[in-house]
Amino acid sequence: MVSFTQSDLNQFQYRDWISYFQENDTKRLKIDFSEEIPLAEDLQKIVFPSIRAFQKGEGSDGRFLLDTVDRYIKNGGPAEYRQAMLLFIKEENWHSAYLKAYMDHYRIPSAKRSFLDAVFRKLRHMGGIKCEVTVLVTAEIIALTYYDALSNCSDSKALKQICRQMLDDEVPHIIFQSYTLSRLKPGGSDRFFRRLIMNITLLFVWWAFHKPYQKGGYGFLRFMKENNENLRQSILLSQR
Repeated sequence: MVSFTQSDLNQFQYRDWISYFQENDTKRLKIDFSEEIPLAEDLQKIVFPSIRAFQKGEGSDGRFLLDTVDRYIKNGGPAEYRQAMLLFIKEENWHSAYLKAYMDHYRIPSAKRSFLDAVFRKLRHMGGIKCEVTVLVTAEIIALTYYDALSNCSDSKALKQICRQMLDDEVPHIIFQSYTLSRLKPGGSDRFFRRLIMNITLLFVWWAFHKPYQKGGYGFLRFMKENNENLRQSILLSQR
């Protein structure tokens, strides 16, 4: 289980996050397919529906998100936040590109629409910046267990390489979004709201993608427990 409450990144302010994301952008993953052993057909049927959905979710121009950020800054939020968020969106799009490259290797078409992505977008559009970031960090938290499970599904070196990069990036993303929530005047109902959003979403994710999770070593109880523990850590960071 990942522990991120003691990370040095918890000391970062937005100017530090800008430097962090800029440095990360110089070290993009180069996927090595030279030793790729083709996935068995039955395994492809297990993993690719979820990969297509997560690839769709990772990629976005961030237009609605940036509009929400601009309104927040106009109402007194720190100006540096916009550049930090732009760099975050760029990193998310790299994630989408990694998954797309893996799909292209197997000639798997991209998803034109994704039920999971549609659910997250609906939730994000329910409110202002706090709602937007709450839903974003929920997705980042769930990604931790997903990419861990996906990495364990097969012996594909390329897929393991991609999943390791995703996991290395997602923990800082959670800390970054938790830092923003800590600046947004946490209210008494925030913890309840975050747990509600998380657990409703987890039920959708398990219903849709339990097969790759189970193949990767996750039963339902472990899936729920680890995601809720990571949520607990994020809530602690957001209340500092």
